[in-house]
Amino acid sequence: GSEEMSKYEINFEREILREKSAGILADFDRYLEDNNIDYDDTKNPIILLERAITEIYRNIFKPEYDNMISLKEANAKLDLATEILNKLS
Repeated sequence: GSEEMSKYEINFEREILREKSAGILADFDRYLEDNNIDYDDTKNPIILLERAITEIYRNIFKPEYDNMISLKEANAKLDLATEILNKLS
């Protein structure tokens, strides 16, 4: 039905999310550096959030992201990360 996205549309969406996640990771890097937060501090929620974004960045072209549902979920995570980072900055 109309829910079916073409391969082209899915890959286009993946490209957008790849760029978006790269930008967010750059913001996280800046924030972590500015606040002297250790990347290995896995008890820190900010580090866990950064890892979730890194996971999206690294895996966006893998099969788990070949459908609109997982792409929408990934996009929601990216938006949440951005929102949290903005509130902290």
